[in-house]
Amino acid sequence: MQRLDVEREMTKWTRREVMVSAAVAAPAVFTSRGAHSAAAFPAKNIQFVIPYAPGGGFDIYVRVVTPVMEKYLPNKVSIVPLNVASGAGSRGVTQLYRSRPDGYTIGILNIPGMFILQQQQGSTAYDLNRFTWIGAMGEAERYFINVGAMSPIKTFAELKALSAKRPIKFSVTGPEGTAYMATKIGAQLLGLKAQLITGYKGSADYVIAAVRGDSDAVVAAVPTTLRFRRGGQLRPLISFEPHSSIPGLPDAASVGQPELENIAVERLVAAPPGVPADIVNILSTALGKALVDPVVVKWAKENDVVMKPKTPQETVAIVTTQKAFFEKWKTALSAS
Repeated sequence: MQRLDVEREMTKWTRREVMVSAAVAAPAVFTSRGAHSAAAFPAKNIQFVIPYAPGGGFDIYVRVVTPVMEKYLPNKVSIVPLNVASGAGSRGVTQLYRSRPDGYTIGILNIPGMFILQQQQGSTAYDLNRFTWIGAMGEAERYFINVGAMSPIKTFAELKALSAKRPIKFSVTGPEGTAYMATKIGAQLLGLKAQLITGYKGSADYVIAAVRGDSDAVVAAVPTTLRFRRGGQLRPLISFEPHSSIPGLPDAASVGQPELENIAVERLVAAPPGVPADIVNILSTALGKALVDPVVVKWAKENDVVMKPKTPQETVAIVTTQKAFFEKWKTALSAS
């Protein structure tokens, strides 16, 4: 998961924590009474579950967007971030799944991270296919293969030539991380022999390992790559984007591997199963307007991210595509 400038951002956003009900309610039924309730929505504060600790990328996205999102709700209420950091995200996702389907509890999910985690833990506490999907916080974050700026490897062709002689050493997080998935699948699609050096705690740690020369290369998401590149510490060799955001750099299209673009981190906003469509529309509309608000646009530009709104239908399509891609590769990810 990427680290943005945590200390700077956390001085802006005050942690506000409230208790979340774990009661399980029956799926909502569309009735005249339900329609009347939706007309008054929201009548109280909305809890926003973040299944990770404060300070990480998912947490910061929520704390940047939700104060702006409040402006676009029909009634004046607060959206209250709630960090539920346990079980590598599974506790928070389970809590969200079991909340009342009334629109007053929503949350952010890491896709395909939660597919990976559920496979590893064998959990049946939630069904990712049954969530009510509201939208997405930004465009998918794709990846680059990079080397440290002092590396003798100058191009992707040189990296591939080295791979013909010995495995490329990639620094990465553990198997539960999306960067691990991106590295393992990306290397296979590109025909690279890879040795994954695991145990790093976050994106900054495993990127710095490559900068120091502890590994040959590192697979990092676009914002992380660009930040280190601007600091003169990384040299990108190839982009997993459909068309590289760095002119002249090889990408998924130019190397004939369109599947590379499916290797991405999605920050999707969801609610429990059964939330009525009219309430979903209120939440989705507010989220979409927040993402194009000047405050969020300015922050996104400063942090090299793209905040393009997604409809609930587009979000469902993302989940479907990511699930199919993960199912295809989960055997490879399970292998040591």
